[in-house]
Amino acid sequence: MRRITTNIVIAALLVCAASAAASAKVRSRVITVGQDFNVAGTTVKAGTYRFGYDDVKNEITVTERKTGEVAARAEARVEWSKKGTFPFLLLEGESAPLTFAGLSFDGRQVIKASAAAALSR
Repeated sequence: MRRITTNIVIAALLVCAASAAASAKVRSRVITVGQDFNVAGTTVKAGTYRFGYDDVKNEITVTERKTGEVAARAEARVEWSKKGTFPFLLLEGESAPLTFAGLSFDGRQVIKASAAAALSR
């Protein structure tokens, strides 16, 4: 009886460990952007988009909200902000179209797109 109980407990622990490792979460946020912008070399027109970050693939995906069509993809990395006031969407540059620089989901964790070429759609 003790051996059966031990086997059940071990099996339950293995299931919990496997589900924790496989629970990659794609976080996303819907944002309306009032001007054209670039994401890793791809120009995206002004509009409403879903910005999603996949922490397993380390990539940011910009998807058109109405059609679900992927407008741009780029490699991304996570950085931690010392201040908790980072804006939700950060565009940089001096002339249009501005360049996507970062996105924050919780105010401290900042997702920054790499300056490398865009990933294939």
